[in-house]
Amino acid sequence: MPDEPPRGSLNAMGWHVAVAEDQRAEPAAFCVVLDRSGSMEGPPLAHALTAARTAIKHLRKQDHFAMVAFDDTAQVVLPLQAAKSKAGWAEQVKAIHSGGSTNLTAGWMLGRDELAKASPGCARRLLLLTDGQLNVGIVDPVQVRGIVAAGLERQGVRTSCLGFGDEYDEHLLGTLAKATGGDFHDADSPETLPAIFAHELDGLQALIVQNLRVRLKRLDFCERIIGLNDYPWVKLPDGRTEVAIGDLVSEEERVAVFALEVLPLPLLNGQPVASLAGETLLEVELAWDELSASGIASKTWSQVVRVQATQNPAEVKANEEVLSWVAVQRAAKALREAAERAAAGDEAGAQRQLQAEITLMEASGDAPVVQDALVSLRTAQAQLGGEASASRKGKAMYSLSADAHRMSSRRRPNRPSDATGNAS
Repeated sequence: MPDEPPRGSLNAMGWHVAVAEDQRAEPAAFCVVLDRSGSMEGPPLAHALTAARTAIKHLRKQDHFAMVAFDDTAQVVLPLQAAKSKAGWAEQVKAIHSGGSTNLTAGWMLGRDELAKASPGCARRLLLLTDGQLNVGIVDPVQVRGIVAAGLERQGVRTSCLGFGDEYDEHLLGTLAKATGGDFHDADSPETLPAIFAHELDGLQALIVQNLRVRLKRLDFCERIIGLNDYPWVKLPDGRTEVAIGDLVSEEERVAVFALEVLPLPLLNGQPVASLAGETLLEVELAWDELSASGIASKTWSQVVRVQATQNPAEVKANEEVLSWVAVQRAAKALREAAERAAAGDEAGAQRQLQAEITLMEASGDAPVVQDALVSLRTAQAQLGGEASASRKGKAMYSLSADAHRMSSRRRPNRPSDATGNAS
């Protein structure tokens, strides 16, 4: 018999998984890689140094911490070590000053090498603090993404990115984070830093599930699978599609939504031929590594998704919860497109797009996830009406879009977690 899946429910359009609470006290390895290049001079570097000190403040004594700084070259400021005495670390951070160009890849690689020293099974997170301008060393974004993705595959290093200032490349930083299941944060305001580091560090310390993957195989009546989410996809050698959902922490909910293009039923003497059990659409397999006090166990769970044919339209019942998830993904797409318009200076067009989406969302019901999406859309509207530069407005909305795409209860600051572990 297959293992039980992480608690949740499956339907033809979406998989919703909630992780039950656990009180893990396992240590985590955390490395800050800080950009001190000349382009960071001024408020961006000051905010990044504040971020580094905030990270140190949030560490537990059993955690391990390292810090790397880079400009033209990279150097280890603090080698990986247990966070037993943090008092002197803040002073070392204060001594960092701006330098030359931006060899981001070298800094990331040195941080990866520090995290590789952590004990096997220890969660490893690299936090990249930068203005995201590649101009020295390896500067091809595609190549940099490949290097960062390989760090997850080979050393288990997940990368989250904090963008500072008004000139960082949000698309680059978002892509690097997405490649490893990490998070992208717009860190323009120091007031946001405590919440960001609480999210990053507390999440590491409460990991219950690592490397959750959804594997999809088209069956008889499925013509095509369409992803309505922002998770990385890869084609497996056996023809299946694997979607990397990432790590889950205690009491976290995560949603991935898919649309299926379904073939028509065959006809016999002019009448559709249907199976009483339902027509097979999709084979879904979940694979994950479950962390517990006794160690790490690799588990899988699978299910076949079917659709039952009917000639009676009244028998077709819409799943309102799935429809609300689809609405959230539509809102995330609108936020991303509005961000691009704002960054290009078309604020009026961005406002029209946001308002049109708000009107549609208001008609999508009162599900909590829909209300969360409305908050993000209205927040974006308010940001567009402010006095910040077009580049800054675009970056703030890109960050909102990344949160909406992720569809995780841990990225919903406007309401308490409603994870129960029950099927929905």
